[in-house]
Amino acid sequence: MSLRRLCIAALALLWLAPGAGMAMSEKKELEIGREMHQEILAKMPVYANAAVADYVGRIGQQLARDSDRPGLEYTFTVLDSPDINAFATPGGYVYINRGLLAYLQSEAELAAVLAHEIAHITERHASRQDVMAKTSSVASLALGVLAAIGTGSGAVGGVAQDAASSAGTAMVRGYGRDMELEADREGAKFMHRNGYDPLAMIEVLGALKEQESFARSRAKEAGRRPAVYHGVFSTHPRNDERLKEVIAAAGEMSPGAQRAIDADEFRRVTEGMKFSEQPRAAAVIDNRYYNGKMGFTLAFPTGWKVVNRASTVLAGPERDNTMLQMSVKRALPEMTPAEFASGMLSLQGAKGGEEIGDGDVKGYTALYPGAAGAPARRIAVLYFGPYAYVFEGRTANASLAAFYDTMFLSAIRSFRPMSGADRDAVLGINLHYIRAEPGMSFAKLAETSPLKDHAEEHLRLVNGYYPRGEPQPGEWIKVFR
Repeated sequence: MSLRRLCIAALALLWLAPGAGMAMSEKKELEIGREMHQEILAKMPVYANAAVADYVGRIGQQLARDSDRPGLEYTFTVLDSPDINAFATPGGYVYINRGLLAYLQSEAELAAVLAHEIAHITERHASRQDVMAKTSSVASLALGVLAAIGTGSGAVGGVAQDAASSAGTAMVRGYGRDMELEADREGAKFMHRNGYDPLAMIEVLGALKEQESFARSRAKEAGRRPAVYHGVFSTHPRNDERLKEVIAAAGEMSPGAQRAIDADEFRRVTEGMKFSEQPRAAAVIDNRYYNGKMGFTLAFPTGWKVVNRASTVLAGPERDNTMLQMSVKRALPEMTPAEFASGMLSLQGAKGGEEIGDGDVKGYTALYPGAAGAPARRIAVLYFGPYAYVFEGRTANASLAAFYDTMFLSAIRSFRPMSGADRDAVLGINLHYIRAEPGMSFAKLAETSPLKDHAEEHLRLVNGYYPRGEPQPGEWIKVFR
């Protein structure tokens, strides 16, 4: 069904608000939900991380089984969006952006977000939204949802505003105060039944309010409106007594009632998760060099220092005057890599020459005499795309020449085209966890962060230390690489 037809159909399926004593039938709710889900997936990319998707789905299904509509078939989807948000649509569909996951600190906080969204479904807030009965626009829920997702300002403008359903927008940006509080109360109840401490809702609220404060300060600096649009707990002030009351009503958690949670699982699952799509031309991660522009990667031995210059890459152990250098030249298709070595590089006296590479990489390597009696040099020429990648490995330590040559060859043979996962590592900036060391500060970590703007503030936000405080020795903290 086209988006426009879905818009008209969805509106046709909406019944009167509860004040008129009627609501959407469950059959029609499920029909709308399925159609909306397909439209959302067609317009919004799903985050391609199976571990994260499975984890979110497992936690969500646990909570759904203890909800007030356990017989409903629930679907949990992680969207590849940096926006800090989660939302639900009719029929059991819950969406959470990877951007929100980055700011959560534990499984309990993830459960708080999912329980809140599940509660919107169990309480049928979408079908109860008063504007559904009153709107006369040809827009639909689906278009409203998509328009709300696609704007970060908190307001949909122009044609989109004319076309978007207010009800659909509410699903993404939050319902009214009473419905949001109702979702909190029911969500806290589902958490309690499932063994999660409902107080995690307060922790999530704090994290979101910190992010909101940061967004407002940045907007003020830039002289623009802040992009604050997350619907989760959006109607609550920071110290919300009503929220505390509904959470308390769920009941206190006795030690024996609490779920046995693997405290490290959240960290393991979110390790390496994409944070930003800020492009980087090249990167070195765990001694693997990535070149996003030229589309290749190779691995250097552990402990070697890697230096990336404009036209060369240098790597070595910082001892024995040992270095592997890679430079780039234009490939000559009329020459083989071996002919390139002898003809274009004027190299003679090759020993142990062999062809290397496969697929898109074709190459040749051999040992060549060193200068002035120095140990033999490892030379390799690799053709990849329009370029010839020339490697030269040399050492001044004759007794370890064979040892280092093995390392040179290993690095050269690791040269390969970048995969999709490799491109995520280079083109995006990802979350990683490290143990805090004594004296470590967020300001110091920010100095080496790949984030260009407000790196310290982002580090504080994702670690729950905004606007002040420093990591404690031994604590797991998130960093950007």
